[in-house]
Amino acid sequence: MTEQQPFDILVVGGGMTGSALALGLGQQGWKVALIESGNPESALVEGAPAATVDDFEPRVSAISVASQRLLESLGAWQYVATRRHCPYQAMTVWDGDGTGRIHFEAAELQAQALGTIVENRSVVRALFLALQGSTVAVFGGVSVSGWWEQGDSRGIDLADGSRVAARLVVAADGANSRLRQWVGLPTREWDYNQQAIVCTVRTAQPHRFTAWQRFSPTGPLAFLPLQAESGDDHFCSIVWSQDTAEARRLLTLGDAAFVAELESAIERQLGAVLAVSRRYGFPLRQRHAKDYVRPGFALVGDAAHTIHPLAGQGANLGYGDVRVLLDELARARDTGLGPADELVLARYQRRRKGENLTMMAAMEGFKQLFGRDELPLRWLRNTGMRWLDNLAPLKNRIAAEAMGLDR
Repeated sequence: MTEQQPFDILVVGGGMTGSALALGLGQQGWKVALIESGNPESALVEGAPAATVDDFEPRVSAISVASQRLLESLGAWQYVATRRHCPYQAMTVWDGDGTGRIHFEAAELQAQALGTIVENRSVVRALFLALQGSTVAVFGGVSVSGWWEQGDSRGIDLADGSRVAARLVVAADGANSRLRQWVGLPTREWDYNQQAIVCTVRTAQPHRFTAWQRFSPTGPLAFLPLQAESGDDHFCSIVWSQDTAEARRLLTLGDAAFVAELESAIERQLGAVLAVSRRYGFPLRQRHAKDYVRPGFALVGDAAHTIHPLAGQGANLGYGDVRVLLDELARARDTGLGPADELVLARYQRRRKGENLTMMAAMEGFKQLFGRDELPLRWLRNTGMRWLDNLAPLKNRIAAEAMGLDR
């Protein structure tokens, strides 16, 4: 077995979270390796300009202001900005079974945008472009086959027979993290018995750079604005969370029947739906690791937590992990501590675990509140939404927190 020279930090998983963390750690001066099972060269391929709904990637993220600032500090956002992306200046949320409605405006917060909708592959491409000019060693196109520990040493085995050692190993390998399982960090999790239907649509009316979200007892529907390179603002990415049986029914419909139901569900806020791409269904499950760290090991992003997509905060929680871990490891380097120092990892866990649990609890509360149809609850949520919409200071404070304007 070939053994590589030991690294300070080894990041496993080159998605949106892992590649950002590796890039930032390399910029701090640590000796870093990034392991990605996919081919990094394919991540660098620039897609064709978008002219139809089929040209957009179905998986997108609502990048908050705080996450954008992180990507800017890493030198990756400049590459995102050269490709199609869609800053949105407003958000409208309403109860489909009542009269409650809230509208958020970036202008009320003296901000240019509430956030930016970006295709996931564009973010990954930007990060890998930035990695090309970094000191990070990228091991691409090879999968992880095992985890090992020998005294104070630890690392991973690769499918090509290589063994990579590091003082600190960070798992960024997704919701079903094999590393998390191998290391033995248990999770608390439950199935929502829902699926998220995602696809791209073209609408008769422009989206007006607004994110639209309608709640119903069977799940929320979001229309997230997209913009083609030509400036065409009639495209939206949809995320439609529905109970599993209903989601399966919707996925089996022909395009015309699906579009008819979609138009009804969004109450034709953007007029007719003129075209729809291929649809995908993803089962929804909430998952949270009981601990994010153990000696010489840490979890970030979906490997540590997954959340219901109703508020689009999944990617931003992951970038929150990256921001805090980078902060703690920079402090460690400045004070002469090693990257695996227990105090360093404990501070990371303490700073992130509470914030992530708070967001997850809030999203669970929203889901339960809007998923029940009892008359008192319908009255409560609709009255509350109208009250909050008229209370600008509190409403804007909530929006600022979601955007990360105070971070």
